[in-house]
Amino acid sequence: MKLELVVPRKEDLWFKKELKEDPQTMDYNAGYALDVEGYNRENGTIQTDLKELEEVWAKKWIGNEPTYFYYFIKAGSQFIGEIYAKFNNKTTLYEIGIVIKGDYRGKGFSTPAIKLLCEKLKEKGVKKLYHRLPMCRKAAIKADINNGFVVKKENIEGMKKFGKSEKLVYLEKEL
Repeated sequence: MKLELVVPRKEDLWFKKELKEDPQTMDYNAGYALDVEGYNRENGTIQTDLKELEEVWAKKWIGNEPTYFYYFIKAGSQFIGEIYAKFNNKTTLYEIGIVIKGDYRGKGFSTPAIKLLCEKLKEKGVKKLYHRLPMCRKAAIKADINNGFVVKKENIEGMKKFGKSEKLVYLEKEL
């Protein structure tokens, strides 16, 4: 199925809310000591107010290039995830992130979605990307490597998940 990346409209933000509140989608986020309003440590979900998404979050993330590039991933007529790149002032690079809705995981959508993001960012003049994530997220690491990301550092000390220190991997890609 052909994917496309779309900038969400205000009326599409129900999907962002759905992603954040779905335990199957947010399971990767469980166990951290996050200081985020609405965060459920047990299942990783974040209860989200739609009005706040529309009035606060969207103003920061949508249409605020070149600091943030944010898209919904669409397969046919269905939104299946989100993908973004945000500028990191400390590294002067763009960090990427991707979340695939739980129902669509394991179906090969991450690799083409990352490819599309890389193409869009290259067109917009972005030169280099990085992705830092837990080493246990093997499928996500594979999707990055499939798109030309190179592992630069492994076994980086990360946050604690359910009280245990988590090791991270750091990957980079030249566009």
